[in-house]
Formats: sequence, C-alpha cells, structure tokens
Amino acid sequence: MDEAQNPGLIAERLRRAVDLLDARFARLDNDQLHRASLLEQRLESLERSQADQEARLRAVAEGVIRLNTQGSLAAIGQSMLSLILAALAAWVGAR
Repeated sequence: MDEAQNPGLIAERLRRAVDLLDARFARLDNDQLHRASLLEQRLESLERSQADQEARLRAVAEGVIRLNTQGSLAAIGQSMLSLILAALAAWVGAR
C-alpha cells in the first residue's frame, strides 16, 4: 500500500510533527523564561553592587569632610596659640 493512499499514516505523521513542534516551542519557552530569570538575578546583583559602591563613596566623602574640618580646626588652634604666645612675648619683652 502506498503512503499517499493511507490517510491514517499521513495523519499520524502530521500529529507526530505537530507534537514535535509543540515540544520545541515548549522548550524554547522554558529557555526564554530561564534566561529572563538569569537576567533578572544579574540585574539585582548589579543594583546591589551599585548601592554598596554608593554607600562606600558616601562614607569616604564624609571621612574627607571630617578630616578637612579637623585640619581646619587644628590650624585655627595653632594660629590662636601663636597669637597668644606672640602677645605674651611682646608683653614680657615690654617689661
């Protein structure tokens, strides 16, 4: 019997082709969902890393500001002490 004359055989082959295509589409959908999940995890990781880096930069900036303030206060104190000592030396020298 020829394949063209047996409609049951052709129908079975078509069903098999449809099943194969459905399985392939399902696999592609699963692959796509998996890739989307991986990309989402990577994006979350990068966002956490960026937030951590921003926190470190803020901490460093605060440290620099604190150091500059302390340096300025130390310079002011040194200047005040120099003025006091100069005034004291002038007063002692005048006597």
